[in-house]
Amino acid sequence: MKMVLQQYYGLSWRIFVSWFLGLPLFGQILVAVGLVTIIVLVFIGIYYLLKGIGYLIYYILKAIYYIIRGVIIGFVRVIQGIYHAFSEKEEPKEKNAAQEEQEITQPIEAQKEHVSPVQEIIEQSQPKTISYCPECGVEFTEIMAKQLNKEGYAYCTFCGEKFESPATTAAES
Repeated sequence: MKMVLQQYYGLSWRIFVSWFLGLPLFGQILVAVGLVTIIVLVFIGIYYLLKGIGYLIYYILKAIYYIIRGVIIGFVRVIQGIYHAFSEKEEPKEKNAAQEEQEITQPIEAQKEHVSPVQEIIEQSQPKTISYCPECGVEFTEIMAKQLNKEGYAYCTFCGEKFESPATTAAES
């Protein structure tokens, strides 16, 4: 056997081992890494090759299934058509997918029409009297409060900003 391998391949393990051991340590590491890389790549290639063959077989069988199924369904419908033609019976009307979907969605749409969203009106109450200037925050004097209640507007003694009474602005709008 050993002689057959040497004659067929022209290489004996002794020659390879002597060559490998004759390399420096760095060369031996590179050869070992290269061999491991080649072996891993061969296994990955075999894995994807088998996976591809599996997918190919799966989709071929799936296509054959759908072809046979279509032929059988067509044959059954032809036989039913012939039967109904000779027996003079009416063919049962089949609902197509669009009609079934329409029947399903009609009650849902009817329910949507009856449901109305709850609307809450939030009213913000405005204070009857203003006691602080909205611009600078200074408290009104008694004279300013009287002016505001009498005329409906007043000027701040600190910043000079004019402001109107909330009752006056609400009546205008």
